[in-house]
Amino acid sequence: MKTKINEFIKLLDNEEKDKAIMYILNLLDSGNDILDIYEYFIIPALADYNCDNDQEEICIWKEHTRTSIVRTILENTYPYLIKAKGNKKINKSVIVACPQEEYHEIGAIIATNYFYLEGFKAKYIGANTPSEEIISAVKILKPDYLALSITNYYNLIQTKKLINTLKASYPNLKIILGGQAIKKYANKSKIQYDLILNSYEDIKKLSGDLS
Repeated sequence: MKTKINEFIKLLDNEEKDKAIMYILNLLDSGNDILDIYEYFIIPALADYNCDNDQEEICIWKEHTRTSIVRTILENTYPYLIKAKGNKKINKSVIVACPQEEYHEIGAIIATNYFYLEGFKAKYIGANTPSEEIISAVKILKPDYLALSITNYYNLIQTKKLINTLKASYPNLKIILGGQAIKKYANKSKIQYDLILNSYEDIKKLSGDLS
């Protein structure tokens, strides 16, 4: 498995989009589990990425290129997610979003897919979603949960204001938080939340508790 992971990472490092996509699809066609693909290939491809170039602007666009490739892989592997889900269903709904000024969305997309895999009615409404649009989605869709993914800790202040507004109007709405900023700063920020979920196992446990 480690050899395969290294081969995949090399394709990403060389920005060989077509080969990287086909590499993952071939693994799935060979019987590899979609969860293993997420956990051992897709997530580390971004989480463990370090740009070795000294010029910041080069690192930025290289990271964006890598993210674009991974996003395309997620889209192309969705049919395998449908098969893995089967008939599992939980009578709970969740909206997943990246709050205003949060552009790192791969974690949110993966979280949405994990919720879907566990039987939730899951809807991802996008990166950099203005607070008023998130509030509108909650008002119209009436979800049981709102999951917010925050990578940049600068976005915690805006997220805190959003959650305070939502809790005042929708006290029964459960707030789920995830992302690198939450791992490091959730307690320091004094942000309101009901759950912190940062892995498939966390979501699977929630699913089990609701079943």
